[in-house]
Amino acid sequence: MFKSLPAYTKSKRLSVKNLAVEKQDRWLFQNINFDLQPKEVLHLEGENGSGKTTLLRVLCGLTIADEGDVYWNDVSIQKQSYDYHLQLSYVGHSDGIKQDLTVVENLRVAMVLSRSIYKVSDKQILGDILKNIGLENKEDTLAFHLSAGQRRRLAFARCLLNDSALWILDEPLTALDIKGIAFIEQAIQAHIERGGLAVITSHQPLNIKNVRCTRLNLSAVA
Repeated sequence: MFKSLPAYTKSKRLSVKNLAVEKQDRWLFQNINFDLQPKEVLHLEGENGSGKTTLLRVLCGLTIADEGDVYWNDVSIQKQSYDYHLQLSYVGHSDGIKQDLTVVENLRVAMVLSRSIYKVSDKQILGDILKNIGLENKEDTLAFHLSAGQRRRLAFARCLLNDSALWILDEPLTALDIKGIAFIEQAIQAHIERGGLAVITSHQPLNIKNVRCTRLNLSAVA
């Protein structure tokens, strides 16, 4: 399904300048600066508690930094919140799925709430996505009855439904088996090759070939 997708038409650059967040009377991190271009990955590293998830939330506009700002194509994301979020797909540490909805109902809700490139009624694409994430026989299963790894796959599937140039992923490989990890890595690589950008936290190494990947260790800038 990846090869048929066209290049992003609104891919821009993500940059942060002098970003800092204070928590409980101490600086969680300070002086964070980077410039992420299309077809690039930023891999956030650091010890537990170093602020990786907090930084991702700042990049999403869910948390306001105490100092500095986040820019999408040189304009503060606070000044273009609506347009910026149309270009963003975020998979947080929590799966963010509805436990009392079935697998396919969760996908359809995600399609309605986001700028999906597919129609809710397109059973073919829903079937293809379910097959790719290994849930082809679980479409009518309530999310509550899925394993942790299956819920993680379902959460990630939202990225595949949207035409978002920027992916922000918090530990996307958590609880996945070998097959699931390989699929996520292939999806990220295809996203980057289309001209997308990605910011990822992962305690596991990412096997993404021929992609420029910059590493930022927050433990070193705390």
